[in-house]
Amino acid sequence: MTAIIASLLPAGRFLVGVLASVAFAILLLYHINPVGLSDMYWHLNTGRWIWENGALPTSDPFSYTQTASLDDSTGQSSKNYWQLLILQGFWLAQLSYFAAYSALGEWGLVIFKAILFGTLYGLMWRTLLRSRVDPLLGLLAILILPWLLYRYDELRPQVFSFIGVVLVYMNMRTALAKLHEGVKHPSALIALPVIMMMWSNLHPGYMLGWVIISVMAAGTAFDRWRGAIEMTQPAFKNLLIWCGVALVASLFNPLFDVIFSYFGIVQNQFAFGVDEHLSLYSYASMYRQPMLFYGVLILALVTLCTLILRRKHVDSAHAFLIFGFTAAGFYAFRFTIFFILMAILIGMPHVSALLERHLAKLRTLVITMLLIAIAGAGYQAVQNSAWQSGPVQTAYVPEQAAAFILDKRPPSPLFNAYEYGGYLGWRLAPEYQIFVDPRCLDFEVNRDYQIARGGHYHAVFDKYGINSVVFYLFTPLVSSIPEVTLYLLMDKNWDLVYVDKLTAVMVRRERNNLPIINKAPLLNYFQQTLERTLQLYPNSTQAHVQYGRVLLHRRDVSGAQQHFKTALTINPQLKAPRLYLDAISRRN
Repeated sequence: MTAIIASLLPAGRFLVGVLASVAFAILLLYHINPVGLSDMYWHLNTGRWIWENGALPTSDPFSYTQTASLDDSTGQSSKNYWQLLILQGFWLAQLSYFAAYSALGEWGLVIFKAILFGTLYGLMWRTLLRSRVDPLLGLLAILILPWLLYRYDELRPQVFSFIGVVLVYMNMRTALAKLHEGVKHPSALIALPVIMMMWSNLHPGYMLGWVIISVMAAGTAFDRWRGAIEMTQPAFKNLLIWCGVALVASLFNPLFDVIFSYFGIVQNQFAFGVDEHLSLYSYASMYRQPMLFYGVLILALVTLCTLILRRKHVDSAHAFLIFGFTAAGFYAFRFTIFFILMAILIGMPHVSALLERHLAKLRTLVITMLLIAIAGAGYQAVQNSAWQSGPVQTAYVPEQAAAFILDKRPPSPLFNAYEYGGYLGWRLAPEYQIFVDPRCLDFEVNRDYQIARGGHYHAVFDKYGINSVVFYLFTPLVSSIPEVTLYLLMDKNWDLVYVDKLTAVMVRRERNNLPIINKAPLLNYFQQTLERTLQLYPNSTQAHVQYGRVLLHRRDVSGAQQHFKTALTINPQLKAPRLYLDAISRRN
């Protein structure tokens, strides 16, 4: 690689510098896009609460449905590790979010997100250069990342785990190289305890740092035992000591004992239906993003083929890491990003080595591909820029509905959309508390939410005394009509008091003192939407059931029966259309 760069000097070094500067500037601009998905807001809200109270929360301060407490004075016999994780597991990241917001408002959050992702890209490129990857190939790999970061480009504490994985791997790799060279206490090794302690207070993903440190240390021991590498006994001893100190340092956080119940926490997430724990294929299919799956699959195949071709030069630790991260990345979408990062960090040095003899001939092609990638990222940066649309992602955030609630004060308690929970908790506090948000702190509450959201809301609303509902018109990303919104429009006991292109607010009639909006135009619009949906997707059971329900409301009983029967023909396991058909039979 050095020979290739030298052959290009002075023009070669200048070209690399220019391309790198332009690429990283574009990548920074790429991430200056609006913030607004719900998770960010409950993290921001928690950061505000921690700052104002000078302590970590031991119970949920934002919702009226969650009553459990982590305080030992409640007499609980055992800890709820899921609640502990949610309430206290991200405190340092949450404080950093609130600090950014306090400094520059919503623009502070946008800029902070861009800085975090810029840091991630910078660390990736630095690691690739230290691994002797050709600079232009390294830049090309970095520019691929944004296209694989679908649904990860959010201001969530997990970004600190993206950075943590790269930092720990980079420091371990650098430290091992220094130990081989005879350096007794490499600074990269000494920095590990500080990195791990900071990481463990930012995000629970620090356990991936445990994996990387343990595997690379064990791999070094194995390669040393079989004679594949040479490392003195004192150097190896220092490696083990500092790795042990780093692991112990990571326990200095509120979740020091949560690591022992991590799989129980993940099990809770499956129970709550957290979509990020779906397999990569299922996740990509749900959100109709096939290229997300196939892009990662191509990266996996290229990495696998490269490591096979370079098998004599692949460390045992690297092979084990790639195998483990690949399995995790395809098993659950939440871990896909970590596979992508590790595949690039481990695979690109071998790709560069395989292409080294041909790079001089391929230089024009590589530069062309770089320019195309830069142009593509630049185009997306302009299209999605917060400079044009503002710092808040209003396509997913009920900004105007929240302003209406604060101004007109519909009666509480509120029943809110799950996806709205974080924002409403942040925006409406302390005047209102919320029903549910993406924290999923209570299984029973989440189950009740799903029942009510599916249209069977009467018992749930009575149980919690719900007087007002704030819900979206169309499910985010999926764009289907939520049953609770549709069916409340047909319920004479509920008044429509507010509607915009995103959200509807409805109030129980007996508690309503606000002006009423005619429901008919919105209901007609939903009916037309369902008709178009059935034309495009005639096997959509949800659309058949909803359309049948609308026809039943319109007193078209035979038409409703037809659509309920069609839904059962498509899927005989459905309960809702069978219940509606039974109700119609009893009436007759």
